[in-house]
Amino acid sequence: MAASRWRALLAVVSLLPVGAVQSAAPDLAKAEELLQAGQAAEAKALYEQALEADPSSVGAHLGLGRTYYALGEYSRAQIEFETVLQYDNLSRDLHGRTAVYDQTAANYAAGSQWRPFYYAESGIGNYRENASSSTDLFGGAGNYDTFLPLRVGGGWNRSLTERYSFNGTLDYRFRAYDDSNRRNDSDLRGNFNISRPVGDDNLRFGMRGRVSYRGDGQRRNDWGVFADYRYGLSDTDQVTLGSEIRERRYRDGPIGNRQRERQTFSHTAELTGSWTHSLPNGRTSLTFGGSLAQEWATQERPDGNASTWGVNGEVDHSFNAMLDAFFWWSYANEAYDGERPDFSTDENLLRVRNDDLWNFGGGVVWSFASGWSLQPTFEYNWEDSNIDALAYSSTELWVTVRKSF
Repeated sequence: MAASRWRALLAVVSLLPVGAVQSAAPDLAKAEELLQAGQAAEAKALYEQALEADPSSVGAHLGLGRTYYALGEYSRAQIEFETVLQYDNLSRDLHGRTAVYDQTAANYAAGSQWRPFYYAESGIGNYRENASSSTDLFGGAGNYDTFLPLRVGGGWNRSLTERYSFNGTLDYRFRAYDDSNRRNDSDLRGNFNISRPVGDDNLRFGMRGRVSYRGDGQRRNDWGVFADYRYGLSDTDQVTLGSEIRERRYRDGPIGNRQRERQTFSHTAELTGSWTHSLPNGRTSLTFGGSLAQEWATQERPDGNASTWGVNGEVDHSFNAMLDAFFWWSYANEAYDGERPDFSTDENLLRVRNDDLWNFGGGVVWSFASGWSLQPTFEYNWEDSNIDALAYSSTELWVTVRKSF
């Protein structure tokens, strides 16, 4: 009799895990309903349960990011979104970046096969070349010029399998300067990659490139392959390690009725790392990073090869859904291995070039209407060198109006 009771009890216990799993099975559809109804906190609990059951669930990660976004915790939303997808060439402000991610995640939840986003911005700015040892050396004290900036671009995301997705971005930037003697800048950047979540981490690999107009009919092409791995340490911290191998080519202006051939200028291998931290308020993001690179010149040039190391940082705070402020900085040291014979005929005065490059920038973003924002921005660039003629600094100020689609 006792034995039969134990057998019955064991039969019931053996069924409990299955029933428990079924009752606790993540209901992403229910979570989506709660999110649509404005109950982000309740939806957040369901998405977290879904991730406990399947840590690599694309829908659960994107859904959790959307709940953070709906709660106004934009820095946490970015960390969660980037478990699944990362876009290059986005706006620098935290709210603007997470708004794009939120749109993509909403399209994913709605079952869209292709999930695009687009933007356009234009305005007015001023460029000033500051007085420096270089400008003074050549008899000038700097100059300034007004410019009209234009930027258009967008991106696409598509699921390839349950885990893998394709991500692509294109970004075109153009500046028309008031001074007819100054070249107009034109720059097209692209990034195409495959990514997948690995629990709370993300693996991404692909290729990126850049085509720039450098004036006088000269164009510069950069392209390379890259891979990075993003570690999700917690809902407030992520670390990203990256590597890239790229090539730079120039095409000179026309000679007679033909174009000069493209010529490879250099090959570069680079390692990068960054740490992003969300403050407890969920509205402030801090990022610190560093890089190491080696450039091999494939043509003879006065400076030879170059070794570069650098550090950078960024702070971004969203006061609310309408106002965001950001500040960023970077420093890099470029050490070359070739003596410069073109600045002196005295062999005792030949120098091996060594440059220090400082960059600072910041701005405010005011979202004054749905999809519309006003963005006053500044940037200061300073290049110091052991060769006086190469010392340089500039200040740029611009105001743009941006429309996101």
